[in-house]
Amino acid sequence: MSQEATSLGRTQLIGHGLSSVYSRLAVHSLTWLLIGNGIGMLLASLLLVPSLGDYLTPLTYGRWMPLHLELQLYGWCSLPLVGLLWRLYGLDRKDGRGAHLSLWLWSTSLAVGALSWLFGAASGKLFLSWTGGARLFFLATLIILACLLAWAYGRSLWVHWRTGPSPSQPLASTVGKGLLLLVLAAVPWILFQASEPSVYPPINPDSGGATGGSLLGSTLGIVLLLIIYPHLLGGCVPTEARRSTRRCLGIWGLHLGVFALLDHGDHSHHEPWQIVALLSLVIWLPLLIHHLRCFSWSAVQRRWLAALTAWGALLLLSGGLSFLPGVLEQWKFTHALVAHAHIAMAGLVTSWNVSILGGLMAGDALQKIFGASIPFALWHGGGALMIATLMLIGILEGRGPGYLWQGSDFLDVLLSVRWLAGLMMVAASWSWWRAARGITAVAVSSGELQTMGAR
Repeated sequence: MSQEATSLGRTQLIGHGLSSVYSRLAVHSLTWLLIGNGIGMLLASLLLVPSLGDYLTPLTYGRWMPLHLELQLYGWCSLPLVGLLWRLYGLDRKDGRGAHLSLWLWSTSLAVGALSWLFGAASGKLFLSWTGGARLFFLATLIILACLLAWAYGRSLWVHWRTGPSPSQPLASTVGKGLLLLVLAAVPWILFQASEPSVYPPINPDSGGATGGSLLGSTLGIVLLLIIYPHLLGGCVPTEARRSTRRCLGIWGLHLGVFALLDHGDHSHHEPWQIVALLSLVIWLPLLIHHLRCFSWSAVQRRWLAALTAWGALLLLSGGLSFLPGVLEQWKFTHALVAHAHIAMAGLVTSWNVSILGGLMAGDALQKIFGASIPFALWHGGGALMIATLMLIGILEGRGPGYLWQGSDFLDVLLSVRWLAGLMMVAASWSWWRAARGITAVAVSSGELQTMGAR
């Protein structure tokens, strides 16, 4: 075989490494989405027909609930962001071995955590159920990922030192990556501390929920990611997008300064400044809409970003309304707040993740997985139906705290509608998962042929 053919085979193999790692990322992400949705269907079935729990003992409702919450958060909601880190630090380069390793470790740690929670070893903290050996396993996974990213970062520094500065890698970008690595290195310790049962975030003493200041701080972190993530996907960034990014980062810095000036102790939602702090997030809806429009997106990504905008607006409305005095007292610990969580995760985060995966995967993979109209309609239609039903149940619970436990024919109807909405969302996630599996199988088969050609 000629030298040119060998070189071409190696180039194709490197391209396959990029394609393969992100197609596998999509499969892993969608696997956890499908499993989490399936468990959600089980929970909805147990609420509709509680006697089913007799056949599952000791794996009762309380054992399954942590799996539904944690697998959605640390699986579907988190893995696309891990892919962004691969792209940012170049861990997807060469054959992508480091990215593959971190991906399998991540999913294995989730599987270990799922078994732990299912058999009763959970911290009892929402979205922080990690405890015991599963907790240590997940923390080790985070540390290994941080080390792999640091290794890739060091490799890029070595290349730049040997070849000289590169216009595509300005000094500010290099320094920024280094600072972000320091933040990522602190994440395992922060998670270890936060998952301690004795540690709690700032709490509103009137409602037992988060304060306006703490909600502002956590949401500003998400806003920052929404500002910068189009840049992390790579590719050419239009001049207008760069100007928009600088403008948004300046406003974000001012908003962060306002957050820093707040008193972050225990505060009530009856305090005006707590309400103002939370409602100040409204300014980001038009800013982010304009900002994201400055970038180039595929047709599929544009449709999902339109969904992200709609869910984001609904999330701001729901969050602001539920925090108001007189409302939060009735809605706290009811299905109304569960509806708010679904707006955030099933609506906004899912739409966001699809746009991320679309930027990471090559070719028409996004169109093949997420481009079909029926699964799109099933997901968002089912999500809207789910949220409306949960909100109505929550309002009825607020008026009579024993409503859910006393039962009624109307409640059975609402729970049946919720079950149907969940089935619609499971069907959508199943369709996406099958499509992703098919693409991965083709990528692996293609990679094997390219490997033979390279040899």
